[in-house]
Amino acid sequence: MLRPLPLTLTAALIAIGPLLAAIQPAAAATTAARQTVTRADQLPRRAHVLPQLPSALLTAPLADLQALGAQVEALLAADLAAYDIQDNATLRDLYGAMASLAQLRGDWSAVPGWTARARALQDKPGARLASGVLTDLLTQQRQEQRDASWLQAEVARRFGAMPWADVQDIVKSNKGSIETYNPELVRGAVQAQLDAVARNGGMSVPESLLLSIISARMQIELLAPSRQAVVQGLQRVVEANTRTAAMADVWTLRTFAIAPDAKASPVVVGVWDSGVDLALFKAAAGRGIAFGDGGQPAADLLRPLGTAEPRWPQLRGLVKGAMDQRAALDTPDAQRFRATLAALKADDVRGFSEDMALAGMYVHGTHVAGIAVDGNPFAQVYAATMLWSHLSTPSKPGEARSRAWAAAYQATVDGFKSAGVRVVNMSWRYGPAAIEGMLAFHNLGGTPEARKQEALRLFAIERDALREAMAGAPGILFVAGAGNEDNSADFQEYIPAGLSLPNLITVGAVDRAGQETSFSTFGKTVVVHANGFEVDSPVPGGVRMKLSGTSMASPQVANLAAKLLALQPALTPVQLKALILDGAERLPGADGQPGRVNLLHPRRSAQLAGLKIE
Repeated sequence: MLRPLPLTLTAALIAIGPLLAAIQPAAAATTAARQTVTRADQLPRRAHVLPQLPSALLTAPLADLQALGAQVEALLAADLAAYDIQDNATLRDLYGAMASLAQLRGDWSAVPGWTARARALQDKPGARLASGVLTDLLTQQRQEQRDASWLQAEVARRFGAMPWADVQDIVKSNKGSIETYNPELVRGAVQAQLDAVARNGGMSVPESLLLSIISARMQIELLAPSRQAVVQGLQRVVEANTRTAAMADVWTLRTFAIAPDAKASPVVVGVWDSGVDLALFKAAAGRGIAFGDGGQPAADLLRPLGTAEPRWPQLRGLVKGAMDQRAALDTPDAQRFRATLAALKADDVRGFSEDMALAGMYVHGTHVAGIAVDGNPFAQVYAATMLWSHLSTPSKPGEARSRAWAAAYQATVDGFKSAGVRVVNMSWRYGPAAIEGMLAFHNLGGTPEARKQEALRLFAIERDALREAMAGAPGILFVAGAGNEDNSADFQEYIPAGLSLPNLITVGAVDRAGQETSFSTFGKTVVVHANGFEVDSPVPGGVRMKLSGTSMASPQVANLAAKLLALQPALTPVQLKALILDGAERLPGADGQPGRVNLLHPRRSAQLAGLKIE
């Protein structure tokens, strides 16, 4: 379904993702004999029949899962032998699945070699160091029957020896996720989502969901008994480095603000998102346009909270607590967030998750708008609101729905034109995988392969409409967030991040020190990077909050574009894009050659435009 880029609240609920490892393709398979795969849709889709509901398999005897595991392990090994997959993120996912399957069999001695190979596929500095380390330690503990004190000491030793500047984001987020790990939350999430898929499909589920069940079961087996020891070890690392090494800040000297009395012109900034509290900003004359979850016209520019309105103060505190928890900050909000998650039972998870999804969408667009207009007294906000559903049950996809969204995209861009919008920020992302998941949930689309093709067809309707609408607005510069999945936008197709247009810039995220974040998506369309780590901005009502994501990086580029336009209104989108990219600083990669991070430099771009910035 359509969603803004997530606030990573799911990570706080489910804890760390699948344990990563690697496996080599069968020795008999040669590269020449393998089929080259350059896109996700070229990989096969399969389904498996479960003997029990997914939630039951989380507590059933391991033998009940091991037969299924043997089937899927053979199929994945055959895939690795048959396909030359040209995408490291996809390979890491496959290797992680093979690791979980090996753990299901109790093949502990093989895991360290697999994790070492997985690390070789990482290209971000922190991931090259930290990937698979917890897997190694949990495996060694189980294999050698070590106690909790050994694990705590080894976690502190291994992570403490890593350069803090490279791994601090990973260490903090892992600590925050594992600290709030609760098997009841996992069971509740599986009940709310995967059980429904199984029932709707007559107990047949996509292979990816079976792998999720196995991964969740192995987390319960390995992580749950050792959670406190891991957290205490990571806490020692955080405390030691927080005392001695604060994150560098490369942003303050790069940014600039426009004085209120400057010779500048009003500039209208479109915020295409989940809704904006326009009371906090100078609103454009047209104010905005809105569409509901099915693409139908709607009236609300700020998402209504409905029956959750009385709970908003508590929900706002939980959102802040989730972000503080991710940043390893032991604030009162983080403490309340941990206590709330610890008290949840499986039957409570669905309601809690829907509340958090609603709260996340409620704050998202306003937070983005605040970043886009910060330091620009001449900026006016036009809200383009997409009222995406926050419910666990997704909408039913179909051609009528896709064509309604296609029409909504065109109507939104027409609204931008009528309102005189010059810059639009788009901190959301959508791809055929979302439609494929919706089809699977409702058991629509036929076989897994037929469902994949139907998802591609429906997605193409929306993708082509969005591309046409944006291309038909050459006077507007569109700025998109790359995504928070640490994957390649070249391999997984998305809109708007995967589009290539002369009036579109796609933005990746770095931290305040200028290092690519562990979550930022990359690819040839991701041409510039900005700070997307713990960015401060208001949420509805005016309270300020720090959020992270490429959702927060993208509006910093829109902010620069709007400032340049306020000072030089005659600039075209093509000229703006050139000034932004030419002013950015290409950072070196690990090999000393120019890397993929192209760091935004607002002052330098302003200087290239001939502006004198104080």
